[in-house]
Amino acid sequence: MGVKPELAFDVCWKVYRSAREVLETKRGISALNLKDTGKFLWKPDIRPRLNEWVADFALAGEKALAGSDFASRMVLFRMFYLGMAPYERARQFLGLSEMGWVNWTEEIRRRVGKELLARGMFPPRKYFQTAA
Repeated sequence: MGVKPELAFDVCWKVYRSAREVLETKRGISALNLKDTGKFLWKPDIRPRLNEWVADFALAGEKALAGSDFASRMVLFRMFYLGMAPYERARQFLGLSEMGWVNWTEEIRRRVGKELLARGMFPPRKYFQTAA
């Protein structure tokens, strides 16, 4: 019996939020703005680092929600999951009812969760133990 994509997404998103917090508050690096990293960011390491997790999570979402059929879900993914905008503000910006929000977020969690599983990002412990 495999892992549900929604569970994989939830766990990976929790790691994403924690990684962004560490990068932005403790290291002073903007997780989504490469210009803020400076010229000495790269250091040889055999394990993926937090900034790679953040990038891989974003890329998984981009791939899972690619195409014009999912453009609005991509906006929601970028705004709420990547940008961590407050729920009420994001929902009002997108003009979604509460039921519409639930439907869209379930679809995002399922599609992106499948992509995260395919990329080997779940479980996160396995991701961080593999060679880069």
